[in-house]
Amino acid sequence: MVEMPPSLLADIGGTHTRLALSNGVGRLQALQVVRTGDFDSVEQAIADYLGTVGPDRAPRWAVLAVAGPVIGNRVRLTNADWDVDGSAVAGTFALERVRLVNDFAAVARCLPLLGEADRTAIGAWTPELRGAMVAIGPGTGLGVSGLVPYGDDGWLAVSGEGGHVTLPAMTDAEAAVLAVLRRRVDHVSAERVLSGIGLPALDAAVAVVEGEAPRADREPEAVLAAAHAGEARARRAIGLFVDLLATVAGDLALTFGATGGVYLAGGMPHYLGDLFDWTRFRTRFEAKGRSSAYLRAIPTAVVSHPQPGLLGLSALAAE
Repeated sequence: MVEMPPSLLADIGGTHTRLALSNGVGRLQALQVVRTGDFDSVEQAIADYLGTVGPDRAPRWAVLAVAGPVIGNRVRLTNADWDVDGSAVAGTFALERVRLVNDFAAVARCLPLLGEADRTAIGAWTPELRGAMVAIGPGTGLGVSGLVPYGDDGWLAVSGEGGHVTLPAMTDAEAAVLAVLRRRVDHVSAERVLSGIGLPALDAAVAVVEGEAPRADREPEAVLAAAHAGEARARRAIGLFVDLLATVAGDLALTFGATGGVYLAGGMPHYLGDLFDWTRFRTRFEAKGRSSAYLRAIPTAVVSHPQPGLLGLSALAAE
């Protein structure tokens, strides 16, 4: 039996690009992770990758997940200096078809494929069978996508630019911090705060609210180290990060009717480690007034699969 040529998969983020070949759902081969900034273009990164896997494994198709809005099979990366054009990639590598999808559409598509070892529940785990799901990913930026049932047993990812919605405040203290952040930028989006690049800004804004003079932001590592050392301000900033993330996650759960679960899939929860208060997250997630009972029934979990984007891309490539 002759094996079909593999599909090329690439999960392209602002910091890292993950590449693999696939011959079916979940069948990832020749996985490589490279720094996006080490290459001038996606074509250069793909050429380098294909040079390592050999001509006998040349792909016929490709599905690329890109951190940005896909318009006309083209994407300008939100947090990196790449323009990705599906037609150009197809022409460069003689591929029959190249499909571009939003990076969190790929993450969302992996959710039905996750096993117990691939997720950690935050509270009770009681998802509704074939219920809509949400993936939210605080990492370099903030990715968002929904996943809804399609047909008898299919799934359809619904993605946009949900990370750029206006960040809401639920308390006077949060409103004061957001007011400080609005002095920096005209639109305080969720991604401006709920990301690796947002934590230092949040930390600095908390300092101003508490009476300190404005100063240069600390690096995320410095905020984390200060919190581990017991600094009250850094701990308050991280607690505020958790609260605001839970608020946005709860809003998305209501928007999608995510009875199948809300999944945290970005790197920040893992990065913060034991400073991320899961009980606090769940309490704020459910704090929706007369809709609180509805939110209490929606499960939440952290994705622990090492390559959720590539797993989702393998499913999209097989469709």
